[in-house]
Amino acid sequence: MKRHINLLFLILTLQFALAGFSASAAWSIQSPQTEIRSFDAEKLDEYRGDKRFQYEVYKAKPKGFLERLWDRIVGWFNSLFGSAITSGVLEILFYALLIAAFVFFIIKLTGIQPTTLFKKAKSEAKPYQVDEEALNDIDFEGEIQLAINQAQWRIAVRLTYLYALKRISDANLIAIRKGKTNHEYLYELSGHSIEQDFASLSFLFDYTWYGHFEANETMVTKAKTHLESIGSLKSSKK
Repeated sequence: MKRHINLLFLILTLQFALAGFSASAAWSIQSPQTEIRSFDAEKLDEYRGDKRFQYEVYKAKPKGFLERLWDRIVGWFNSLFGSAITSGVLEILFYALLIAAFVFFIIKLTGIQPTTLFKKAKSEAKPYQVDEEALNDIDFEGEIQLAINQAQWRIAVRLTYLYALKRISDANLIAIRKGKTNHEYLYELSGHSIEQDFASLSFLFDYTWYGHFEANETMVTKAKTHLESIGSLKSSKK
């Protein structure tokens, strides 16, 4: 019995010894040697000079006064309506106002009457022939006022010019004849006190009627001013 116990003790001792040796051998095999490495100073300097490796924090450009004002307006509308599309609607409205302001500027610059843009072109049916009998049949004051009320500025300028011709003819200063030019009428008025007024009125008439340029209320006012000066003429040359 004692012999068996000693044999068992010997076997266990050998097993523990072999297990310790195997663990020590495995540790020595698995444990790598540590290698100490250092950075290449030249490479570091090269990377520092390369823009691709320069990482900087982007600083947003400060907003101007108009941008800040716009942000406040948008924020105010958002707080009122609480809609995510408010900003887009306001942007559309802003550009619409810019376009409207530009159109208004063009209208003022060209002297076009805004009301005439939405009216149908009125027929200029009355030719108002230039001959003595035709001029005697026209109610100039009524026709001129009608043309002004209908914003037919070209007709109003033409009627004012024809009315001046009639007045000058009634004063026996010119002889009206169909086909006669303004230069011929001016030649007959040479040296008369109304010569300059008639010349200016003739220019307005030629500019708007034969030149096909757009007339306006200002031109009609100027034409009527010249007509009033002509209306005070006398029937003899100076």
